[in-house]
Amino acid sequence: MLRRLIILHLIIILALAVKASTNLDKFEGSIKLKKETVYDTSFVVIQVRENMVRLDEYDSKKNLMSVYIINLESEKVLALSPKRKLFYELSPSRAIQKPNDDATTINKENTMILDGQSCCQMRVRSIAHDTEVAYWVAEKDFDFFMVMNKILRKVKPDIDIFPYFPDVKGFFPMLVVERTLLRKEKMKVLVTAITEMNLSDSVFNVPSGYQKIVQ
Repeated sequence: MLRRLIILHLIIILALAVKASTNLDKFEGSIKLKKETVYDTSFVVIQVRENMVRLDEYDSKKNLMSVYIINLESEKVLALSPKRKLFYELSPSRAIQKPNDDATTINKENTMILDGQSCCQMRVRSIAHDTEVAYWVAEKDFDFFMVMNKILRKVKPDIDIFPYFPDVKGFFPMLVVERTLLRKEKMKVLVTAITEMNLSDSVFNVPSGYQKIVQ
């Protein structure tokens, strides 16, 4: 009987240790990106804590233009207008981006170092959208990443920062270069910093003084 109790006690301790380890492995902090198109340059900051993601968009002069607060569990997305002090909940869009059916190629021979990270190349081609995207990906298992992309494609495809990224776990794009099939560059997204830090719950709350509007 005593032996069974000892074994049970050890199993409970091991289970708690595994759970704690899993929680520690989840990324918490911020990711900064620079986005360049033919027409403009903008900046994005993604902040992550547990099941919450905040996405801030800045213009070329780094003025805060819009904020999106995403609950990965409920898939609820709030859009905030800092200039007008307004916020509203986004509903699923009719223009949902369909999954890409073209082949995805991961080339581990083509590599480069970005922000101290060793990256290999992943290419996705969409003939229907006249697009070929080269992703330079690092081996990072960010739990939030795939879920965030799926939610954004449902509610607001135009703010999806990583279009056509396939459902491949364990990789995170450090550099994205999107071109037409004739090789004309359409967009480039570069990760400029990844910082692990503790974030307050208040980061993911609507600030006081904001008025809710119904879409």
